[in-house]
Amino acid sequence: INGSDGTSESMSMRVGGTLDRKTDWNKFDLDMIYNQTSSNGFQTQNNALLDARHDWFLGESPWTLFVSTSLLYDEFQAFDLRLAWNGGVGYQFIETDRTNLIGRFGAGTSREFGGPDERWVPEALYGAEYKYQINACQKLSAKVDYFPDWEDFSSYRMISDIGWEMLLDAEMNVSLKLSVIDQYDSTPNGAEPHLLNYAVLMLWKL
Repeated sequence: INGSDGTSESMSMRVGGTLDRKTDWNKFDLDMIYNQTSSNGFQTQNNALLDARHDWFLGESPWTLFVSTSLLYDEFQAFDLRLAWNGGVGYQFIETDRTNLIGRFGAGTSREFGGPDERWVPEALYGAEYKYQINACQKLSAKVDYFPDWEDFSSYRMISDIGWEMLLDAEMNVSLKLSVIDQYDSTPNGAEPHLLNYAVLMLWKL
């Protein structure tokens, strides 16, 4: 939460949650984020993002299979909701106690609801996810997903997510996180092509 009250009034809020579950044969990740900002009584930001991905491991092979889905709501975009589904294969380039790097390739489709273009768009998916445990108290993460239109690669979406976590209290499992998420759409239909959210967050891991 961040705000001011005086000659002008402003309030910015971000809430979210993450669920991770890993077994010997699969991994499930779910992320939810909600952002709201108002200035002098007028709302200037109101959006929510849900991302889910399910990976299946293929024994000792570095190859994996995955399906993913995402749902974006944004009051200030040309559409109300955007739904995307994808599936494909992943390859584990690095997996150690400190470093994890996986690349993904797949295909799927997306559709915008409540906007000028409500058709299902066939998309490719090229992605990479990197995690690095700097030391016992600090962790760095970065993820990039690129979604070009199969029929026109100049029309694409790109989602970039970078985060840095610092453990504050090991007993309570409380951390501080610096987060930057950028969603870019090459065909914004008159809206801003970049949806950039950055925040300093307090994390409590259960």
